[in-house]
Amino acid sequence: MGLGIEDVLSKVEERGRWTTPDLERAVEVLSDKLGKWLYDAWDHAWVLHVWGFHEAKLDSEAVRRRVEDVEMIIRKMEELVKNM
Repeated sequence: MGLGIEDVLSKVEERGRWTTPDLERAVEVLSDKLGKWLYDAWDHAWVLHVWGFHEAKLDSEAVRRRVEDVEMIIRKMEELVKNM
């Protein structure tokens, strides 16, 4: 099964790094294939990154409530890669 993000991956490889639009586009395409859960979980991960890491505005409860979704992304992507 092709993931449909080959165009994004080629731009990333050409540039040598990911950008926010690259990440967002990849998640959009993958969510269309894998389900809305990925897009929702990605939003939680993004909130953690921006508001938890960069802005340091989240307390431990806000982080705790989002960690499970981020862990789910990791588990599901590991399964996907193993099955390719």
